[in-house]
Amino acid sequence: MKQYVGISRDHSGSMSGLQKAAMNDYNLTIGELKSASAREDIDTIVSVVTHQGTIRKEAQNSSVTVLQPLTNYPVPGSTTPLFRSIDTLIDMLESVPDKQDATFLIIAVTDGQDNVASVYDRQRFSTRIKQLQSTDRWTFVFRVPREYKSALAQMGIPEGNIQEWEQTERGMRESTVQTVSAVSNYYSGVKRGTTSTRSFYADIGKLSSNQVVGAMADISNEVAIYPVPQRSEISSFLSLKTGHSYRKGTGFYQLSKPEKAVQDYKVIVARNKNTGAVYGGTTQIRELLGLPTSGTISLKPGTHGDWDVFIQSTSSNRVLVPGTSALYWEKA
Repeated sequence: MKQYVGISRDHSGSMSGLQKAAMNDYNLTIGELKSASAREDIDTIVSVVTHQGTIRKEAQNSSVTVLQPLTNYPVPGSTTPLFRSIDTLIDMLESVPDKQDATFLIIAVTDGQDNVASVYDRQRFSTRIKQLQSTDRWTFVFRVPREYKSALAQMGIPEGNIQEWEQTERGMRESTVQTVSAVSNYYSGVKRGTTSTRSFYADIGKLSSNQVVGAMADISNEVAIYPVPQRSEISSFLSLKTGHSYRKGTGFYQLSKPEKAVQDYKVIVARNKNTGAVYGGTTQIRELLGLPTSGTISLKPGTHGDWDVFIQSTSSNRVLVPGTSALYWEKA
């Protein structure tokens, strides 16, 4: 199985002040590509370009295992030729001999908009993107400033593949966490045969209450939720709270740290922070998030909007974290 990845980095002058965060972002993304490719046994080939007025090829169809982390992040550029950088990556990836049997992922990160493309260039770029996406082997991901999503969506980029981020160090860090998690989930999908995605940035925070209510069962009257004051094993904690012997599968822990292996048989439960209503199901949350409904996925805490997420524990010694909550569902 072969996965090709292209990365476009913005080194224009406007990135000044974000250099440390941008360097860390790239290093963590590359690190996750290495981890995910090894974990899922997927041969990953990476190309990297930078745009800083001109386009520079930093790596061309190189094994992800040989890529080195950045130690500095210069920002000498003045303009943002974003689309030209993507065009360059496409040219590099389309030159590979096995392109008919591979999958392709291109990720672009910028703190601005393309400010060099003409109307003709934008139309040509849009047509090219749409043609490649129609093959169901190409996924294009854009990380851009706020208010830029609609313009990219009009050009044919799926909204689920566009992340708007705040141009601050904190905004970059939050974007990094979500991107690393998304890369992990993307690789889990590729392992199961997915060749492209239109929901790279799946996030429960994007769901409205009506969407959840309409797709999932309201189990509010069937569950009990208990705050966790100190580190405890889920079995002893819930036995003490409920007065019953613990049965595996009836306990749920609140998502509070990265979970690398959430199996498809585990139930995921969502609680509305505003109303307290609780909804549960086996595949429904995954479907709503655009995640695979079968196989193991990776989940990381992020911005989940109005929802708390609980994951079914299938062991007795799962450690509950202070400051979170544990959920008990006898019928689970």
